[in-house]
Amino acid sequence: MHKITRIAYNSSEWQRPTGDASKSEVSATYNREYGFGHEDWLFRSEWLLDGWRYAYIQGVNKSRTKLLKESLPFDLTLFTIEPDKKRRYVATIAAVECLDDQQAEDGFDEFRERGWYDDMLSEIEDVDGISSNLDNIQRTAEFVLILNVRFRLENVYLYPPEHYAIAADPILKLTRYQLVDADNLGRSSKKDSFHGRRGTSTPPIEKTFERCAIAPVKCTPEHTRMQAKLMEELRVEYPKARVIREQDFIDVSVQTATEKILFEIKSDLDPRTVIRQALGQILEYAFHPNRKHILPVKLVIVGRRELAREDNVYLDRLRKGFGLPISYRVVELSS
Repeated sequence: MHKITRIAYNSSEWQRPTGDASKSEVSATYNREYGFGHEDWLFRSEWLLDGWRYAYIQGVNKSRTKLLKESLPFDLTLFTIEPDKKRRYVATIAAVECLDDQQAEDGFDEFRERGWYDDMLSEIEDVDGISSNLDNIQRTAEFVLILNVRFRLENVYLYPPEHYAIAADPILKLTRYQLVDADNLGRSSKKDSFHGRRGTSTPPIEKTFERCAIAPVKCTPEHTRMQAKLMEELRVEYPKARVIREQDFIDVSVQTATEKILFEIKSDLDPRTVIRQALGQILEYAFHPNRKHILPVKLVIVGRRELAREDNVYLDRLRKGFGLPISYRVVELSS
């Protein structure tokens, strides 16, 4: 599932508010009225929760009810309209997840605890924006108007500068901040850009940014709830075993009289992403020379959704081709 949406123009590459959109957009828009947009921090790379970037995208908010009902990750291509009215491709993000009310509130609580929310208010004031509007939102508990998506930074493909739409590109017809299905736009010179990375021979552009001296948050709220539920289930399944969490950074482990089972949890909706994120960690926990296990070890990757057929084929190949004692387990979270 691939979507496209417009985001408001920002000359800091969406690291902080700049006030640009308030000067170039028509009257009665949010940016024009308050001097900032909630997308202005979209790619603030130091604000991560367990590798996740929690952020806001206007087009997602307008389609949120449908996205939550589908409850699937989606790929998202972003474009912006610059002050000279050129449409520029900004990025494609794979496996974006729409936040439900609880996730948005939990994410905001972390922002407030880490001081990031205060930074947002301060940076709005720095560009003469009206920070009280953002403050009013959190006071009325409308957290979804501050955070409505999450994605992993490694899933962000930033297009080169001046990657503009050319004649006949269907996004030339798009003006509103709403999600559009990529497949419904028709064929264009940019269509291949909507489906994965093609690669480039151009060297990467080196950009510097200030990174705040803030310790990372180890787990997302979803991860913590999955961990608690998994431990409850395992204590029923293994009543005589030792079920513990966070020993030597392992999410959960079960030690019986004959084996040790290691569980690595990832809260991504996409099972393939869960496997990708968890595999390196759980292999290190099991087989690195610094890890000592007296009993035979089994490995379990834990996700929120059932594996697709292709994912099962992949895990079966890891078991048979490489002899890995690995399996997959589902721990569902109720909305």
